Amino acid sequence: MNINVNKMRIAQASECLSVNELVKKSGLGRSTVSKIINGSSNPSMKSLGLIAKALNIEVVELLVEE
Repeated sequence: MNINVNKMRIAQASECLSVNELVKKSGLGRSTVSKIINGSSNPSMKSLGLIAKALNIEVVELLVEE
């Protein structure tokens, strides 16, 4: 599963969320969120779902089409 981190960053900016706010809304750890946003970690579906919910988007919007 590949994540489109650019779409994630765009959604984060459109929601006007800082990393700390995304951490609070998602319930994930700051390190985890930072690694996912930077593309250095491949999140589980559960983590991806929590981030998508915090960003008010569908999980499928964060997936790279292959």
